[in-house]
Amino acid sequence: MLLQLLKLQSKGSFFFIAFILGIFLSLGFDPFNVPFTSLVIVGLFFKLNDKFYLIYQKSYKGFFSIGLAFGFGFFISSTYWISNALIVYGGMISYFLPLTIIALPLVLSLFFGAMQILNCFLWDKTNAKIFYFAASWTIFEILRSFLFTGLPWNLISYSWSWSVNFIQILSVVGPFGLGLISVLISSTIFSVKLKLEGIIICGMGFLILIILFFYGNQRIMSYDLVNISDEEIRIVGTHIEQKDKWSNSTKLLIKDLISETKTTIIPETMAGIEPFRNENLLQGYLRKEGSNYFNSIAFKGHIYDKKHLVPFGEYVPFKNIIDNTFLSKFINTSSLMSGEDKYFPTNIIPLICYEGIFPNIVAKNRKKGANLIVNITNDSWFGKNTGPRQHFTHIRFRAVEEGLPLIRSSNMGFSGMVDPFGKVVKAVESKTNSFIEIKILEGVDTFYSKYRYKVVYFLIAILLIIGYFIQISFKKNKL
Repeated sequence: MLLQLLKLQSKGSFFFIAFILGIFLSLGFDPFNVPFTSLVIVGLFFKLNDKFYLIYQKSYKGFFSIGLAFGFGFFISSTYWISNALIVYGGMISYFLPLTIIALPLVLSLFFGAMQILNCFLWDKTNAKIFYFAASWTIFEILRSFLFTGLPWNLISYSWSWSVNFIQILSVVGPFGLGLISVLISSTIFSVKLKLEGIIICGMGFLILIILFFYGNQRIMSYDLVNISDEEIRIVGTHIEQKDKWSNSTKLLIKDLISETKTTIIPETMAGIEPFRNENLLQGYLRKEGSNYFNSIAFKGHIYDKKHLVPFGEYVPFKNIIDNTFLSKFINTSSLMSGEDKYFPTNIIPLICYEGIFPNIVAKNRKKGANLIVNITNDSWFGKNTGPRQHFTHIRFRAVEEGLPLIRSSNMGFSGMVDPFGKVVKAVESKTNSFIEIKILEGVDTFYSKYRYKVVYFLIAILLIIGYFIQISFKKNKL
């Protein structure tokens, strides 16, 4: 069907195919996790660009529109669940539901559109486009992760969550590096031509894929993890609707789940504004300081305040503008305060909810001697399937990148422990209010935790240099 539409050679057919490809790309992510879907779809998108270039040459508007359509299809089908937060919040804000379903995917798709402008500038008939395409994709994933507070949701690397072996490369190159490698594999395989150079490049893609698998398998087999101590930690998982979260009955329920002797971890803000008095409890609560409120963790007399707040959920962008318009009738602009960039004086790396999707927040929170990642979250805002599952995948990747075990305590999401290879060791039974007790595993060293983004910056530079020399060589041979 796609090939038949391409034969029409109309711009509209290209935009439509790009949109459909974007929708199908979602099948590679939670909750579907269809193996290798992202490799196929990204490869077809690469071919779509090449076909468009052969017909329309450097049409910047056309390339941009193809990227916009592709991104819109992907984000509208993979992040639709975000609008569930408006339903849970209720009231007049729920009227903005249609706007959220359309506006957010459209804004995010602008990054694909901008990426395509760069692709259009670099695209030509040589194989240089293979390396430029992988580099430009990665550059704009990085930009999406940092600009305007950033939203690194469903980076292409997360489409590998179905395979523990393949994601081990995160310990070397991180999430952006795995994304770069993924796009490079796709574009090399789908650029195959019945010429020696084309066959070699295609074979290179398959070779990289095989190396990734065997590297991951060997890394897992090389370690025999042991517990760092005999102490057991209690991880509490709850299944409480947002409207009932701070009721007296919930408070009593949580109190019964807390151990008097063992270190216990409960979900984000579960203690409300009055934290429990328990020395062994790591608890999420709303901390009041003067007239300001913080989303915080309290543990052994220490406090951690959430640094990266959720836009429109915990703080409202453009607050002053909204307060002076009719929108103030619909939007409550009261906001939490963000925490300072300082280390939590314990051996853990604390991450509250949304912070877990940002690798740079882990870097900010990690200090020498840290041996455990602790993520507390309230996923009751995100629906009952897609949102919580995608959220867990993001934080699970942090364990592999850092080479540290991860403990997660969630309300209406995944609660349990993940080992340094991203494997679930033990989990609280879903859809219950219960707990597990588990000993903490040791961590392993990772290349990424030492060098972080320097690795992917180096890889991007290498791809750009390779692309440049291919173009130079082609021009010389032409002469």
